Amino acid sequence: MRRSATLADLPPAPPETLRQRAAYWQYRSVWDAAATLPGPLARRLPAQLGPLWFRGASERQRDQVRRNLARVVPGASPSELTELVRQAYVSYARYWLDSFRLHRMDGGQVVAASTSEGLHHVDAFRDSGRGGIFATGHLGSWDVGALFTSQRRWGMVVVAELVEPRRLFERFVRLREQAGIGVIPLVRGGDMLDQLERRVRDDGALATLLADRDLTRKGPIVAFFDEPCRLPPGTAALARRTGRPVSAGAFFTRGDDGFHGYVRAPIAVADLDVYAGTQAVAAELEHLVRFAPEQWHVFVPNWLADREPDHPVVTAWRAGEDWRALARADWQQRRGRQGGAR
Repeated sequence: MRRSATLADLPPAPPETLRQRAAYWQYRSVWDAAATLPGPLARRLPAQLGPLWFRGASERQRDQVRRNLARVVPGASPSELTELVRQAYVSYARYWLDSFRLHRMDGGQVVAASTSEGLHHVDAFRDSGRGGIFATGHLGSWDVGALFTSQRRWGMVVVAELVEPRRLFERFVRLREQAGIGVIPLVRGGDMLDQLERRVRDDGALATLLADRDLTRKGPIVAFFDEPCRLPPGTAALARRTGRPVSAGAFFTRGDDGFHGYVRAPIAVADLDVYAGTQAVAAELEHLVRFAPEQWHVFVPNWLADREPDHPVVTAWRAGEDWRALARADWQQRRGRQGGAR
């Protein structure tokens, strides 16, 4: 089990291993080097590093990115897919560079360099005083987007899984706090939704959840780009607890140094069961990913056929049978074993 806690409640950090110490200083060296780059050089760097990363990546990883994007853009030709994969590496390089330089960015300048659509939907959450739920994915420039939202006083709060070495975790937490985000650490022992529910109900916060990858292999199997995929149920579950609607959105990069915030209209999922709510959120995520497929930074197996190829739902899907009924039954059985609610 896992439980959420405040940052002050975290247990003492265990002694660092040599490998963890080396990892920390590798991150620090890259972080510090990126932060001190002159602006014009930093803007050009992703276009130079991305293709090198693409060529140097393992065949297995490149093939996985290609398979993921082929599901998103099913009509792409082989040459178009290859270019899309290359662009994905460029975009991911831009993401990391922006993250490492975030503490040197000026919020006002970020806003001035940004375009947007649909942000009034989250403004309405803020102005209501009742908070809201924001579903997003591994898209665009997440950390810079957080800095942007702080300029609009959205009161964003996110969950961060506790990782070691602790110094690295604390550095990432400081980065997000400096960008105006509240952070709830995720540790072993309970339910992270308790803290999120309290922050939404009591503080009117914007609870923000990454909804495009299920790290536990326990989430409901829903249709994602017409193929069975496990997605995390937290967004739908939190909507049921709080009664608040869900808006999906992301902060994409545009050009060498610009950004574009994109937020979709809220959907009401509080009256749906968690399975149906997760399916509704999946449909919203599809719109985000299609908006800029090359900026979707999922370089690992994500769909059920890649992660659990022998699952009965995969067998039914491959046979062209009605796999959705099996998927819902799988979720109901799993929740029954855990003693969970709908």
